[in-house]
Amino acid sequence: MKVLVLSTLHQFHGHVDYYTYEDLARMIWSFSPDVLAVELRPSDVEGRVPQRIKQEYQKSVYPLIDKLKCEVIPLEPPEPKYSELIQMARESMENVQENNPEALEHFKLYVEALYEVLFQWWSSVLDVNSYETDRHFEIKRRYQNSLFGDKEGRAWEEWNRHFLEQILKANEGRKDGKMLVLVGVEHSYWLRGELRKRHDVQLLEAPEVLPDIIGSRGSRPGSGEGFSPPQG
Repeated sequence: MKVLVLSTLHQFHGHVDYYTYEDLARMIWSFSPDVLAVELRPSDVEGRVPQRIKQEYQKSVYPLIDKLKCEVIPLEPPEPKYSELIQMARESMENVQENNPEALEHFKLYVEALYEVLFQWWSSVLDVNSYETDRHFEIKRRYQNSLFGDKEGRAWEEWNRHFLEQILKANEGRKDGKMLVLVGVEHSYWLRGELRKRHDVQLLEAPEVLPDIIGSRGSRPGSGEGFSPPQG
């Protein structure tokens, strides 16, 4: 099965003009996946639960699910694993806050500066899904894990590993078809790196395939004449 990992910006789709909620919906519709993998818990998918941070779901994804008639698979773990991994990360944060608050403040300044630079640089969905962006977030994660310790690193690894397991499970027994994986931009480098190692899936490299998906007239998804967003 061909697999495309598409980075999302969560609530920030509402704050930029080069990758809006409408753009995301058009790209999903244009790609027309047989399987749509979403960064949600099973209960969220079943109940179409609105998301506080990942607002692309109620604004872009939920309205398309029934129209696409594709299989939808949740990537996030169900309870109790969900809460266990969240707690591991929270404990790591609290430990650094208590024992090394100065380093934590430095990390927060680094993250603020990173996103400020990225938002100034990004001007298209291609930039958000570029190899350069993936490298930035891989560096951020290495710094974060070194600061927050082994528990943080294990929580991150297990969280993403669960994503990967759901993707591979959905791929089992399928030689044809397309899968679209929607994840926040910080997760993409990890998933793409692992999928490149696999021989049972064909990873579609985002920088190579997105121009055809978003249209030939420019980098903005909305500018492509080939898009036919669903009506009503």
